[in-house]
Amino acid sequence: MLRSYLRYRQFLFLWTGIVLAIYAFLQYLYWYPLESTGYTALIVLTLLVLISALDYRRYRRRLRQLDSLTEAWISLEREMPDTRDPLEQRYQQLILKQRVILTEEKEKQNAAQKQREELVTMWMHQIKLPLASLSLILESLEPEDTISASHLNEMKLALMRTEQYAQTALKAIQIENLKEDLILEPCDLGELCAEVIRKQALPFILKKLQLNFTPFHQTIVTDRKWLGFILEQLLSNALKYTDAGTISVTFLCDPTPHLIIADTGRGIAAADQARLFERGYTGYNGHHDFKASGIGLYLCRKTADSLNIKLHLESEKEKGTQVHLIFPSPDLFFYR
Repeated sequence: MLRSYLRYRQFLFLWTGIVLAIYAFLQYLYWYPLESTGYTALIVLTLLVLISALDYRRYRRRLRQLDSLTEAWISLEREMPDTRDPLEQRYQQLILKQRVILTEEKEKQNAAQKQREELVTMWMHQIKLPLASLSLILESLEPEDTISASHLNEMKLALMRTEQYAQTALKAIQIENLKEDLILEPCDLGELCAEVIRKQALPFILKKLQLNFTPFHQTIVTDRKWLGFILEQLLSNALKYTDAGTISVTFLCDPTPHLIIADTGRGIAAADQARLFERGYTGYNGHHDFKASGIGLYLCRKTADSLNIKLHLESEKEKGTQVHLIFPSPDLFFYR
C-alpha cells in the first residue's frame, strides 16, 4: 500500500525536490551561508514527511473503504467516501451512473429470462392438444384398419396447429430483436394473402366455412416474412372463433392501402377490446377456450408497430370481428 501511495503522490515529491534544488541554487548564487540553506531544506522536508504521513493515513483509510464497497455493491451510493475533490466527485458520479445502467440492464435480462420461461411453459401447454389428438386417433385405429379421410384430415389439422404453435414460439423469441431481422423490400400484398389463405385451407374445409376473397395485386414496401406472420395469426384467430358463416379478406386502396380480415364468429366483448393486444390477455373468449394463450395478438401488434402498420380492431358480440391493417403510403414509408 505504501508503494502505491508513493506512486499516487510522486508528482508532489518530485515538485518539492525541484523547488528545493532551485532554492539551493539561488542561495549558492547569492553566497548565502550553507547552514541556512540546510536548515530551510530540513524544515521543508520535515513538514513534507508529517503532511505525507497524515495524507497516507487518510489514503489508506479510503482504500479500505473502497475495498469494502466491492463486497457491498448494493449500498454503494450510501457508503461512497466523502470528498471535496471535484475530480473525484465526478468519478463517483460516473461510477454511480454506471451502477444504475448495470442495474437496469440486469432487470431487463431478468425480465427477458422470465418472459422466455413463461413462453416455454405456455408453448408446452399449447402443444399438448394437437399431440393428444394425434395420440387418440392412432389409439382408436386397429392394426388392420386403414386411415379414413376424416382421420387423415384431423391428423393433418393437428400437425398444422403444432407447426403454428412452434412458429409462434419462435417469433416470440425473435420479437425482441425484430429490427435487426427486418428486410424491407417491395412485396405483392395480394399474392401474400393468397399464400396465407392456402395454408389455412384445411380448417376452412373441416369447419365448412365460406371464404370471401377477391384476388388483387398491390405492391407495398415491407418485410414479407413478418407481414405473413401477422396475416397467419389474424386468419387463424378468425378461424378459431368462427363456427359457421363467412371469413372475408378485403383490400381497399383509398386513401391508403388497407386490408380487412373479417369474420362472422363469436365476436369480442366491448370490455375486452381495449386490452386484446396486451401480452397474455385472453379475455372472455380465451377463458372459454383453454387453447388461447393471449400472445398471438400481442405479437401482431409489436410486429405491426415495427413495420409502421396501423392495427385496428372492431367487433360486436355474436356478430363477428373486423381487423384492419392500414399500410403507410409508399412515398411516406418508414419503419420504427
